Amino acid sequence: QLEADFEKYLMALQPFLMMGLQNFEAYHVCTIAVGLVGDIARAVEAKIQPYCTDIMSALMQSLQNQSLHRSVKPPVLSCFGDIAMAIGAAFEPYLQVSLMMLLQASQTRAPDDDEELIEYVNSLREGILEAYTGIIQGLKDGNRVDVLVPYVEAIMTFLEMLSVDETRDYEVLGKACGLVGDFASTMGVRVKDQMSKPFVAKLLREGQESGDETIVDTCTWANGVVAQILQQP
Repeated sequence: QLEADFEKYLMALQPFLMMGLQNFEAYHVCTIAVGLVGDIARAVEAKIQPYCTDIMSALMQSLQNQSLHRSVKPPVLSCFGDIAMAIGAAFEPYLQVSLMMLLQASQTRAPDDDEELIEYVNSLREGILEAYTGIIQGLKDGNRVDVLVPYVEAIMTFLEMLSVDETRDYEVLGKACGLVGDFASTMGVRVKDQMSKPFVAKLLREGQESGDETIVDTCTWANGVVAQILQQP
């Protein structure tokens, strides 16, 4: 109850929140502000909508700012998912630009011998996967999954890249398997061809063999969803 009641403080908080989101020099402040947006979105849900245009604009600016510390980018991307889950179908005006940003971020690669960069790219991919998952679930809740159809190939291409990535960590593997399940259950027979590709089975098999209980559970569920789709005429 207390979380939902937080809405009445939003108007007073907004100027300070925006200052934090736009404080690119003090990146720790920016990171905290981004985290706060996610917390608020989960707490007040659809009531965050009147503030979303300003918030999304600030998040986009942060991603395009060359001087922003790279550590802020994964939580910014993940925040797209939090907002989409909070406002459902009302996320549609931000969909195209959000997915463009996710597509750009998904091109980032790390050399095999750069441990620090590999760790960063994994955290970036985790943020991308969380964003896709939140956007898909939000649009599903808002009965607007049709708007995702033009982006099916881009999302599946990203998952295919993850399926062959030797440097991915368990967090990325688990979230990738979760996205397969969410995408399959949301899009249904519309993604039958994509779900029949060998890399999907490979990704879910590797998740099953990870030994991580949460990932194994996710893969068992995702395998069931995919199998249902593949059985359809």
